[in-house]
Amino acid sequence: MEPTEADNEIEEEHLLNFVVNSLDEELEIDIDENVKVTTKTLYEVLAGASAGGASINHVCETTEGSPHANTVRGHLTEQFELDSVEAVGDALLQRDALETLPDRPVEACADLHLDPYYGDEDETEALYSSQAKRGTTTFHA
Repeated sequence: MEPTEADNEIEEEHLLNFVVNSLDEELEIDIDENVKVTTKTLYEVLAGASAGGASINHVCETTEGSPHANTVRGHLTEQFELDSVEAVGDALLQRDALETLPDRPVEACADLHLDPYYGDEDETEALYSSQAKRGTTTFHA
């Protein structure tokens, strides 16, 4: 039997498994025995929302067999602080993605959310200025 050459394409399933396995190694979720949802399912919803640029709500509503969005968000917000999840995500990108795909371009994106700020700008650090929106030009970003 002659070996076959790889087609040099990454399938969606492979990428999802890579992300879910990486998250499972770095972010431990403590789930009670009586809970029906698995950590793999939580990671799949999270990865699907992230990769698709969608919300957890959207992924849960449009994916067959997915748990309710409140269940997913509840487990994630109970267990993690945003800063720790962000730090792990950065570490995974640096460690795994760039080492796994060194000869290929890696597309990355960031989403900036602007929350209006109406207080005294001089008293608060790290404000972002932008075009007027909702009666202010100052935002938390």
